[in-house]
Amino acid sequence: MGDEISMKNRVLFFILILCSVSLANNSQAEMEHYDQLFSAINEQRKGLSESELKSLSDPFLKIKTTNHDNNGSLDETFDLQAIFNNKAKINGKWYQAKDNVGEYELASIKSKSVTLINKDEKIDLNLTKGANKNVVIKIK
Repeated sequence: MGDEISMKNRVLFFILILCSVSLANNSQAEMEHYDQLFSAINEQRKGLSESELKSLSDPFLKIKTTNHDNNGSLDETFDLQAIFNNKAKINGKWYQAKDNVGEYELASIKSKSVTLINKDEKIDLNLTKGANKNVVIKIK
């Protein structure tokens, strides 16, 4: 009976060794495969330069089209959306005084309006209350 247990242990040990050897060969091949993948990933890639990145347009920005009148001049529309901390949000972009907004310069920012000027004209933009009547802002 002792020989049977010893023989079973030897057979199990032999099977265990065979499995370990076969798995070690597979894992070695897998390791080499992954080493090749990692070395390919590790190679330095050339990306875009900073100037190329800045020249790209924002894919999420909604661009308003401008209309040309019969004289060929632009008929630009400006939407004053917010004023905060001496900055104005016009057509979805934040500006501060002296910034260029299209062909205009942001001349002044007041509490509820801004003034845009160029060599030919002056435009006053006023904040309007939004369509959402559920939002109320109170200043204490």
